[in-house]
Amino acid sequence: MSGKTVLDSGVIAAIFFPEELTATAIKKITWMDCVTVDLALAEVANVAAKRILSGKDSPDDVKIMLDDATVFIQDLCETIPAGQLIQPALDLACELNISLYDALFVAAAVRHRATLFTADTELSSVAKKVCRVRLLE
Repeated sequence: MSGKTVLDSGVIAAIFFPEELTATAIKKITWMDCVTVDLALAEVANVAAKRILSGKDSPDDVKIMLDDATVFIQDLCETIPAGQLIQPALDLACELNISLYDALFVAAAVRHRATLFTADTELSSVAKKVCRVRLLE
């Protein structure tokens, strides 16, 4: 078994864009050997855009948070190109009735025999059929 943990975009966003679960997410990932999919960059950037558009945070603050998240993904996580996971993710998306985007993270966990760490309750519930899952709560 691998000691790796696949972080989905929701967990990474929770770490860098302050919310109710931020402190818990930071505490739980401290000792993890983190893996993610390169798609996480785009999904976390989408969170940044939504934070700016909502007026919840200043654009300058959000850009700093996004820069920090980008460094984390690129330098501190093993990042798997989504293209390497497309075929197994497609199979998992159909088998589990989930989006291909979510299935990419599940496929990464299956490939590495790793735990999937997610903040998504529905994804957690179905992903348990094919890999270990840890729910951020």
